[in-house]
Amino acid sequence: MAFKTEDIIFLFGAGVSKEADIPVSSEMIDKVEELIRNDWSDYKKLYYLVRSAILYADGIQGKTDNNFNIERLFNVLNELIKKEEHPLYPFIGSWNIRFNEILKDNDFVKIKEFQEKILDELKTWVNLTNKRKADYFKKLKDFRLEYAPFRIFTLNYDLCVETVLKNKDFNVERGFNNDMKWDYKLLNEFEKENEPDVFLYKLHGSIDWERNKETGEVTYSDGTVKKPNLIFGTAYKLQYIDPFLFLFSEFRYYTLKSKLIIVIGYGFGDEHINGLLSQALKQDKDRKILNISKSQKIEFVQNRLGINNTDQIIIEKYYAKDFFEKRLSLKELETIFPENIDDIFSD
Repeated sequence: MAFKTEDIIFLFGAGVSKEADIPVSSEMIDKVEELIRNDWSDYKKLYYLVRSAILYADGIQGKTDNNFNIERLFNVLNELIKKEEHPLYPFIGSWNIRFNEILKDNDFVKIKEFQEKILDELKTWVNLTNKRKADYFKKLKDFRLEYAPFRIFTLNYDLCVETVLKNKDFNVERGFNNDMKWDYKLLNEFEKENEPDVFLYKLHGSIDWERNKETGEVTYSDGTVKKPNLIFGTAYKLQYIDPFLFLFSEFRYYTLKSKLIIVIGYGFGDEHINGLLSQALKQDKDRKILNISKSQKIEFVQNRLGINNTDQIIIEKYYAKDFFEKRLSLKELETIFPENIDDIFSD
């Protein structure tokens, strides 16, 4: 077999679940704006102030891609909620007069209410309501049969992978024990004969994760929870607590071990993820990224990762469903590498 265990890893972004009717981040903004026009009219001025401020800041920096999404909105609201605790709070009035006009008497409670409303809706948006629409994830089982246990790193909060794949004959390991408590050892300490079929690393959390405020312990439930343990915002995603610290460490480790990183549905908007991908490519000129995207061009990915070697980035224009069903096999993936693949992958 040309590909050895751990030569291939996956990175999933929001686009991988789009065909299962899970909206991507930009589509969630459309849903917020629809609610703003109707049931959430009390938050209309606040929303448009925050939105215009984010786009204005982008314009000052020469960014013209209009990269405004639910994560950026949520992150800014989170920073504003810090109020007096934020080191820049004394200057906030001078930034924008409209801020004081909209939040009369510094009513920061309104910001918190708005944020919580978005979070409540998000749990509904990323809930897999029609399992059949996510059936294309079953192709990952076929890939496991011809390859080896493999690792999926996902930035998504939804439950598509574990819902579709996991059953009594197929083990998806997320790092939680029989008591539903987080236990990192389940992801890297096991007997070979008990090795899971798929290791699933949810780098930004999951709608079924919950953190105990007193103990800091993370558990999962058989469904969504009231306040899921999630990370929002590209500038604040790397948190120095588990499971997140451990999960990012594992992502770094396996990108540096892999020969092929299959990226599906990722917009390359997360600096922490981009930094690790860039590091992996720069440290091994034979390592490649196979990026599955209907719209992205190689120049875009190169720019985001700061990579000059065009041979290390391959773009294939598929939707996730078509890629899983038509392209995901060892025979197909081996065509990405030159004929001396066995020499490249030799120890």
